[in-house]
Amino acid sequence: MAVLTDEHIVKTMQAYVDNITAGDRDGVVALFAIDAVVEDPIGSDPAVGHAALREFYTMACESVGRMELEGNPRVRGAWGACAMLAYPKGAEDAMVIETLDVMTFDEVGKITSMKAFWGDSNMRELPPKT
Repeated sequence: MAVLTDEHIVKTMQAYVDNITAGDRDGVVALFAIDAVVEDPIGSDPAVGHAALREFYTMACESVGRMELEGNPRVRGAWGACAMLAYPKGAEDAMVIETLDVMTFDEVGKITSMKAFWGDSNMRELPPKT
């Protein structure tokens, strides 16, 4: 049984973005408790449980070309929060969606809830590369 530590939460948040970037839906879902709840974006209908998460992350992995942490995760107890950058597939050099993801973890280190804070104002075009 894993002991929940700050290091574990940081590693899990990194694994989350790495799995999405790799298109590994099952790898993402494995990070979550069986009855976990995802609300992405906040205010949308939540996805509850592995079957719903599998459906949600299939779509996410098909639409996100690259995802990365922006800065260091903030951790306190069983909570972790971090700004994340999602680059849409096929437009990785042209557009970014800025999110703030807040995750809650259980005692064995699985994510029990994830809320992604972002809206239309967080989708922006990137300047052309010179």
